[in-house]
Amino acid sequence: MTPPYDRMLILLIAAATGWAASPQRVNTITRNLKPLNHREGINATEPFDTVRATDDDVRLSGYEKTLRATRETIFISNRSDSREIGGIIFTVTYLDNSGRILHRRRVEAHPSIPPGETRRLDFPTWDRQMTFYYKGSPRPRVSSIPYDIAIAADTLLLTPQK
Repeated sequence: MTPPYDRMLILLIAAATGWAASPQRVNTITRNLKPLNHREGINATEPFDTVRATDDDVRLSGYEKTLRATRETIFISNRSDSREIGGIIFTVTYLDNSGRILHRRRVEAHPSIPPGETRRLDFPTWDRQMTFYYKGSPRPRVSSIPYDIAIAADTLLLTPQK
């Protein structure tokens, strides 16, 4: 054989070996799944009541995120007189200085907030590259981009009155 044919033969063997060594497809879909009751065994007699959040029910305030922070912070106040907040879903819209939307996301959390009290909630930041900072935070010394937020509570999970 001449040298060019040797190279072609080696390439064909390498290609065939790679194909033969590739793993077979495995079906990872599990059948007959049943929903898990996450409250099972933990006071299961008190189910949540889901309601549309209003300004009368909850107040979101005190948002904070500095340039190098990996988490965002917000304070959630339960404005109800008699019902405990067991969970909340809210939408955070991130805006640039011109009011254009940079990003929007929904956050779901399960704090336990008694009537009339406030709790701090920390959640992972949307800014994974650490290039943005909230305009209400101290201005960093390095070059970075300020942003503002619009935040609205969408859904509350309330425990029933006792």
